[in-house]
Amino acid sequence: MRRSELTISAVLTFHAGDPDRPRGHALVFFRDGDAPEDVWATYLVVAPIKMDLGKYIPAAFASQLSGQLSAAAPSAYPLPPVPEKFEGGLEALERLAKLRSDDLIDGGTLRMSDPLYALQPVTDIGAQYAESCSSYLATAAELPEAPADEPAGRQSDVDVDELLLQVMPDREKVGRLARLTGTLRYAIEGGDTRLIDETVADMQRVSRHLSDKYRPAELIEAARSEDARSPQLAELFLERCYRLVDEDYAALADIDRRIEALKTS
Repeated sequence: MRRSELTISAVLTFHAGDPDRPRGHALVFFRDGDAPEDVWATYLVVAPIKMDLGKYIPAAFASQLSGQLSAAAPSAYPLPPVPEKFEGGLEALERLAKLRSDDLIDGGTLRMSDPLYALQPVTDIGAQYAESCSSYLATAAELPEAPADEPAGRQSDVDVDELLLQVMPDREKVGRLARLTGTLRYAIEGGDTRLIDETVADMQRVSRHLSDKYRPAELIEAARSEDARSPQLAELFLERCYRLVDEDYAALADIDRRIEALKTS
């Protein structure tokens, strides 16, 4: 049995998305037969304009790729051609697909010790996905249209920023808190009540995605306070957050001491 033939389904398995209404762009993932916890992925794009990429390929490679690049049939182009290991795992890939509004396809299980064995399964899945997209577009004219009174620009029920915060590294979250702290201090100095409320709400949203070890609630409390010591206290809390991100635990004791001394002075 070839390594690429472990458990590749002959029918597309949509892990997310509607198989009857494919979007034309999909993340495809494979599990590693030798390490089931590892996930490998590629990205399929079905071009909305019919084209023959073979015209743009050097002659030395055109004969090898002619089957994949022919314009005679619908094509899905994998980026990259060979799946790459996705460090975040399946849960992170699911969030990414949701954030980007991509279809998510389960490609099955492969032994990825030699990723080149995944070339043919990726090609097969791409061909099926492209055909599915082509069939959907061919019958789309028969699908019911959205109600006329539905606003064309109706916002999605998906909170994109909330999804982004779920996959954002802690360093970026701390960086966002630092920028919002600057905005909050500016709003307090200018007496802009509306901006104060909005900025505090944004900081609280970010803090919900940070561990308590960062002490985000105390940072927000210091940043929003009008006490003369507050700017310095907020700066210390931010410095503490960055030290935690850098895993510089040796510096934490001194920062905590300075925080307590400032709070009690």
